[in-house]
Amino acid sequence: MAEPEDFYKDAEIFVTGATGFVGKTLLEKLLWSFPQIAHIYMLIREKSGQTVAQRYQDFVQHTIFERLRTHYPERLEKLVYLKGNIECDDFGLSPTDRHRLCTHVQIIFHSAATVRFNERLKVAARVNAIGTWHLLELCKEMPELKSFVYVSTAYCNPGRKFVDELIYPTLPPVNWKMFVDCTNKIPDAYFNSLANYIKGPHPNTYTFTKSIAEQIVNDYKQCIPIVIVRPSIVTAAHREPYPGWIDNIQGITGIMMEIGKGTISSILGDKDIICDIIPVDFVVNTLILMAQKATLGRVYIANATSGVTNPITWARLGCLTLKWSRIYPTKRILMYPYFKYRKSFMLHEIAVILLHYVPALLMDLLTLLRQKRKFVLPIAKKFRQACLAGRTFSLNEWIFKNQSRYYFQELLQGTPAPHLTWNLETLDYDNYIREFVIGIQKYLHRERFQTNASKWKVTRLYWTWAFMHIFLTLLVVYCLF
Repeated sequence: MAEPEDFYKDAEIFVTGATGFVGKTLLEKLLWSFPQIAHIYMLIREKSGQTVAQRYQDFVQHTIFERLRTHYPERLEKLVYLKGNIECDDFGLSPTDRHRLCTHVQIIFHSAATVRFNERLKVAARVNAIGTWHLLELCKEMPELKSFVYVSTAYCNPGRKFVDELIYPTLPPVNWKMFVDCTNKIPDAYFNSLANYIKGPHPNTYTFTKSIAEQIVNDYKQCIPIVIVRPSIVTAAHREPYPGWIDNIQGITGIMMEIGKGTISSILGDKDIICDIIPVDFVVNTLILMAQKATLGRVYIANATSGVTNPITWARLGCLTLKWSRIYPTKRILMYPYFKYRKSFMLHEIAVILLHYVPALLMDLLTLLRQKRKFVLPIAKKFRQACLAGRTFSLNEWIFKNQSRYYFQELLQGTPAPHLTWNLETLDYDNYIREFVIGIQKYLHRERFQTNASKWKVTRLYWTWAFMHIFLTLLVVYCLF
């Protein structure tokens, strides 16, 4: 087995989804750790009135590339942007760009996907399943291709309690060719209305279409060398490119952000089950290492998960989030950070009305009196919808086996590649959540981090919070007796 440095020497790489969270982290890591790479191609589409060239210039100025711009700015010249769209036939590539990809590309990282849980079935199918199929068809015209790395999700088999590093049939059974045919032929509105009837145990269209995409990938194993990486809940970086780096508010990140602001008092979930989170730099290193394992005739899979090697429960995650949110409060804090997990949907809904909607409504009334336009109630409603969309993951637990970690150990043994961290057993959650909370403030709130910032404000909010609880308790007792 070749060392990673040899595998990526003079490599021509194509990354889909390069502007996404995992995609841009992967790009940065490849350019930082493997200067011997020849080129990295990425798709960019026109968006929000910006041309492809304008979006690319904004992209390379992103915060994530700061250390590259500082130390090795010439490496960013290895990036080659192509005008295209994953949703279009042939990706909307020009004949020249298509020929260049087919002639030169040796390694593909396919991370493009729509990750919205409540996405319409037609859109999710077109991006997650059909887009993957079109790319695999394109791969058949790439004589130099030696590895196709597909980024799936650990939750694409939600009907199974134990998930090994294997490809399972979809539940319910779905013939992917018929599914693609139906997606293309059935009118959008009617096709979207079928989602609840055909997705079976899948909680949303995201996991359903990712499961179908795995079936598509598996059918191409005889002609394309393929591996699959299945991350669980991808969270902020542990070490690279910077501790706590994050650039989206999806999933747990959004929950932690609102906890820090004190705008969440109830979360629908079971605090005693495992919350399977995985820092994005561990995911990226898994992608880079697994690329070498691609071979014809068999699809190797890596579950990029933490539940077996270094588990953390929802309770501990919540406690650590509260701890560091109080020690390092954000300047956007509205109420004292405190919340409870509730397994009962009814109790959670009551808590949402009393503890989320009522305070938000009072704040909005004050906002109107002060003639300001920043309202809190829409945020509370939006979070409620996000909480309902993610309740399957906060109320259920899966065991993800990851024997692939032994492959990484064997691959890196005696090689000069300490920069490819993969051993999750070394992850200290207390320090990691501290970095995560600080990262939310630095990279999402755009706050300049200061150790003693807002300490007086959080103390004042604590005593206000304590007084209100005591006052309401005495009021209830008075009314009852």
